[in-house]
Amino acid sequence: MIVNKEKTELRHRLKKVAGQINGIDKMLEDVTSLNKKDNLTREHINLMKFWLAFKQEFTLNNPDAIGCLRMNMEGKNLAVSADPMHVQQIMWNLCNNAWRHSKKDEQAVTVLMRPSGKMHISIVVSDNGPGVPPDIRNRLFEPFYTTEKSGTGLGLYVARELAHANLGQLHYHPEMNGFELILPKEEENEQG
Repeated sequence: MIVNKEKTELRHRLKKVAGQINGIDKMLEDVTSLNKKDNLTREHINLMKFWLAFKQEFTLNNPDAIGCLRMNMEGKNLAVSADPMHVQQIMWNLCNNAWRHSKKDEQAVTVLMRPSGKMHISIVVSDNGPGVPPDIRNRLFEPFYTTEKSGTGLGLYVARELAHANLGQLHYHPEMNGFELILPKEEENEQG
């Protein structure tokens, strides 16, 4: 009887240690990606092609999200000039957060892509969840601030840093219940 209790306690401790190791691993991954911001490769990114590939990868990793991500595009042939890996990581973070906080139904996550003035493209990722409580909105982009038990507090911080590295911006808009990524528009003469 005592041996079984000790085994159960040992298993519990090992699970806790494994969870902490996974958390450290995720934190190192986030910090490593932040270091990549100085090593960016600006490329033409056709947003429709990007979205189709991104959505496929996202739903492969989150099968419950199939049929729950919608994209609306205002305008034709929208393209940005940015590092594709950075845009991928920013979108992954925003869509993961949106999915996690959504109602996980057919209206769960909406992505809106549209021109923002003459020089930029706006990508808004919103969800149908409760939104960010007012008392934590000012801390959303602080490094190591998290409300998730298993979170590192680096996701939104890294996403905003990567947006800045690509001459863009990342903001939370409570009225949209989502985040807006603004990136430089690809010039027409560079699209060829």
